[in-house]
Amino acid sequence: MIRKILCSVLVFAVLALALSGCSLWTKDSQPADDQTSTQDNTTGNNDENLQSSAIKLNLYFPTNDNEAVIKEIRELSVKDGEVANAAVMALLEGPKDSSLRNAFPEGTKLLSIKIEGNTATVDFSKQFNQVGGSVAEIVERVSLVNTLTDIKGIEKVKILIEGKDLIGPSGFPLGELKKTELDAQGKPVPGETRTFTLYFGSPDADAVKAEKRDVVYPKGEDLVKVIFDELAKGPGTQGLIPSIPEGTRLMSVDKKDGVCSINLSKEFIDNQTGGSAGEAITIYSIVNSLTELPGIDKVQFLIEGQVREYYTHAEFSEPFPRNESFIQK
Repeated sequence: MIRKILCSVLVFAVLALALSGCSLWTKDSQPADDQTSTQDNTTGNNDENLQSSAIKLNLYFPTNDNEAVIKEIRELSVKDGEVANAAVMALLEGPKDSSLRNAFPEGTKLLSIKIEGNTATVDFSKQFNQVGGSVAEIVERVSLVNTLTDIKGIEKVKILIEGKDLIGPSGFPLGELKKTELDAQGKPVPGETRTFTLYFGSPDADAVKAEKRDVVYPKGEDLVKVIFDELAKGPGTQGLIPSIPEGTRLMSVDKKDGVCSINLSKEFIDNQTGGSAGEAITIYSIVNSLTELPGIDKVQFLIEGQVREYYTHAEFSEPFPRNESFIQK
């Protein structure tokens, strides 16, 4: 028994490091053959008068010893097209296979599901957070995220606990999670590990200051996205200031002739509240972090696909080169 427990901990150790950040590892997997798709969803409506249909879904459950997460294909009755809702409710009910277990603590309730674009935001009762131990926490999230991302149209999952972001071991919100790649035995496939230099606002808000961070990320993931996601989590060093406006999404990346063009959502503009100083910190937090990568000399900002003449104060239409003079040593 002790040997099995140690094996379980070792298998999931690298995954635990990855989950201290905001994303699970990505995998392109096939949904069940006759699965229907959903773009909107939502809140556990059990009205018997709603139209029902039977579909097959992939549900993921941990083994009883927590050594793997296994797919169980189930036929579910789905009302009014609420596929994601049906999938989560089936997870809460637990597996049919006796070698598998329910990933969620007893008493966990689904409060709501909202589908926006390719992201499912799932709100649970507080019992979701009452699992025992770090491995159990990991397999709970893998069970949920892999199940939902096997539904056509869902690529990411954000978990809320009674309306508030689920906090990871790092002390930061986990944010939008992606599918964990599993091998044929249901064990996580390790990702890449790299140390990045990230820049956040200095304590006096008059410069940016470097922070070294070890990050585990999916094999093949664009490093620009990895860096942006880490910046969006905020600093881990006490006294440094977050730099990315809340809710900002990285929509696309393009690299050509030393210029990295990043296309950001409108929240990058709408939620910037720091005035001219805050704008400078935001801009050079991103620019100086990305120009740490080989082959990137400048950063061009796009907002919802368009070049803007101004951020709100700063000129914003031309690519920004690295600014060493704005780095606090």
